[in-house]
Amino acid sequence: MEDNPLGRPLTPEESDLIGSIYFIGASIGPLLCIFSVERFGRKKMLALLSAITPISYIILTFAENVELYYLARVLLGLYAGAALSIEPVYVSEIAGPQEREFLMSCVSVFNFGGILASYAVGPFIPLFYFNSLIAVFSLTFVILLALGCPESPYYVMQTKGKDETRVLLKKLRRGDVEGELQAIEKTVGNQSRSSYFEIFKSTKNFKPFVLATIPLVLQQYCGITLIVTYSQLIFLQTEISIPSHICSIIVVCLQISTSFLTPTLLKSQKFTQKSLLYLCFTGLGLCNLVLGFFFLYGKDVASLNFLPLVGLIVFVVFYNCGIDPIPWITLGQVYPMNINTVGTALSTSIFFISIFPVLYMFYKVDLSYLFLSSAFSCLLGLLYAKFIFTENFHKKEESA
Repeated sequence: MEDNPLGRPLTPEESDLIGSIYFIGASIGPLLCIFSVERFGRKKMLALLSAITPISYIILTFAENVELYYLARVLLGLYAGAALSIEPVYVSEIAGPQEREFLMSCVSVFNFGGILASYAVGPFIPLFYFNSLIAVFSLTFVILLALGCPESPYYVMQTKGKDETRVLLKKLRRGDVEGELQAIEKTVGNQSRSSYFEIFKSTKNFKPFVLATIPLVLQQYCGITLIVTYSQLIFLQTEISIPSHICSIIVVCLQISTSFLTPTLLKSQKFTQKSLLYLCFTGLGLCNLVLGFFFLYGKDVASLNFLPLVGLIVFVVFYNCGIDPIPWITLGQVYPMNINTVGTALSTSIFFISIFPVLYMFYKVDLSYLFLSSAFSCLLGLLYAKFIFTENFHKKEESA
C-alpha cells in the first residue's frame, strides 16, 4: 500500500481490465493508421507513434485514480498495435534480401530484453521512479528513431523518385543495387490504393491474409501470453521455495539467452520455417499438457513443486525455436505490395484482439484449464503447419 498511488488495493475486475484493456487499444491502432502510413511513410509514422509511449508513462507516473491507468494502457495499446503493423514491413523494406529473414527473427531479443528489464527493476524501486525511468528511456528511443533510421526505399521511390532511391539503396546495401532499384520502381508504379475489403475480394488476396493471420493468433494461444503477463502469479500458486519474482526473472533470462535459436537454426539451412513450426508446436503442446495436469492434480504433491519452473523453462526453449519470430517474418513478407498496408494492419489488429480474452479470463478460469486449452491450440498449430503454411511467399521483388 505504501507504493500504491491509488491508496487502495485494486479489485479483481480492475486488475483484469488493466491487464487486458491494453489489447483493445492495440487492436484498434493498426486500423487507424492504414492510410496515414501510405501518405507519410513508415519511418515518420513510427517516430510519431513512438511519442505516445513517454506521454503514457508520464500519465502513469502521476496517476492517482484507476481511470488514468485505463487511459494510459489504451494509449500504449494503440501505439503497440499500430507500430507492430508497420515494423515488420518497414524492416523487410530497408533490409536486403539476404539479411531480411535473419534481422526479422532477431526481434525476440529486443522484446524479451524489455520484459527482463521490467522484471529485474520493477520489484525493487518505487512505482513513481519505475514509470519515470521508462518515460525517459522511451523518449530517447523516439529521438534515435527520428534521427537515426532510414526511410523505406519504397516510400522514397514513391515520393522522391529513382535517383534519390538509388542514393538510399547504396547506403543500405553492399554491391550493385540496380536490380533491386528496378524492382522497386516497377512495384511502386503498379501500386494502387487498397480498401479494407480488398483482401476479401479474391482468393489471391485472401490466401496471404490467412497465411499471415493464423500463426499470429496461434502464437498467443500457445500459452506465451499467460507466461509473460502472469508468470509471478503462476509461481505464487505453487509451493516452490524460490521467490516468485526470481522465478520470473529466471524464465525471462532464458527467453533472452535462447532468442538466438531461430536466426541461428534458419541461417544454418538445416531447418526450414515449416520444420521449426513442427518442433515448436509439438514441444509447446507437451509443456502445456504437463503444466495443465500439474495445476489440476499435482499442486499438493510436494515432490512435484519443481515442475512449473522446469516446465516453463522448457516451454521458453521450444517457443524460441521459431514460433515467436516466424509469424512476424511471415507478416512482413507474405502480402503483395498492393495490399501490404491494409493486410498487415488487419492481421495485427486480429492478433491483438485475440489476446484480450486470454488475459481477461485469467482470474475467471482455473489455471489448469487455461494451459490445457493452450495445448489444444498447439495441436491446431501443427495442423496449420502441415496443411496451410508455406514458405513460398509472394516477395515484394517478385510481385513486381
